[in-house]
Amino acid sequence: MPVNGALQPAKQERNVETFKNPSEPTGEYKEMLVRLMTRQIYAETATAEVFGRAISAAPNWQEKELAAEFAAEEARHSRGLYDLLTDLGEDPEEIIAGRPDAEKFWGLDLDNWLDIAVFNFTVDRAGSHQIMEYRESSYLPWGASQEEVLEDEEDHYDNGVENLKQFAKDPAQLAAFQEVYDRVMPNALKRAFGRLEGADNDFCLEHGLKRNTTEAIVNRYLNEMHSHMVGTGLVFPPMSAFEAINCELADSTREILKSLQR
Repeated sequence: MPVNGALQPAKQERNVETFKNPSEPTGEYKEMLVRLMTRQIYAETATAEVFGRAISAAPNWQEKELAAEFAAEEARHSRGLYDLLTDLGEDPEEIIAGRPDAEKFWGLDLDNWLDIAVFNFTVDRAGSHQIMEYRESSYLPWGASQEEVLEDEEDHYDNGVENLKQFAKDPAQLAAFQEVYDRVMPNALKRAFGRLEGADNDFCLEHGLKRNTTEAIVNRYLNEMHSHMVGTGLVFPPMSAFEAINCELADSTREILKSLQR
């Protein structure tokens, strides 16, 4: 059940201009569109590399097979964004070259299967909640491409939830999962959702590049995570872990986090 006050309503829906062709976006709208798509291609390519490394780190063949499947899907998502950016006149190779190494980007040890299992539970779903916004984008080619992406991410998250259930069966393994989760979750929140508010967020809402406030999206994500964590013994990281990396949190978000902590 969502924590009281956790979900904040989106700003009032406006009639926004939509764009069907890559030649149509211009000026500040195009600049913001490219910035958002750059954030997504950073995340998709970094995630493809995580799952690629997971093939070697996975403890059994079933997990290796899933990692290979997920890596291929993330690569396909990346290719879709690559083509969209190319159509907009951008250089995707140059954009991707500016991204930190995948291990650094997500704050992971990619030789450690536990880090990858926590990533699968934590980060994939954060991305899904952003994709829910992008699929309704006023830039229609981007929005149309996101439905398939979201379907793939649902499968990834189902596997992440199952991994948590398996780790939760053993107190020692759950404790190890918790230790990594305390490190990965705050970074995922910061990487996936960015700044809480400001002129950029207002612009995106006004022009239909997203439909809900950052606060509402983050809280929607955390409430879903909460629903899967209850009963497993896993709890949200301490507030100090978010403060240590300057992760901006709304009061309503803090309420959700504090509802399931040590």
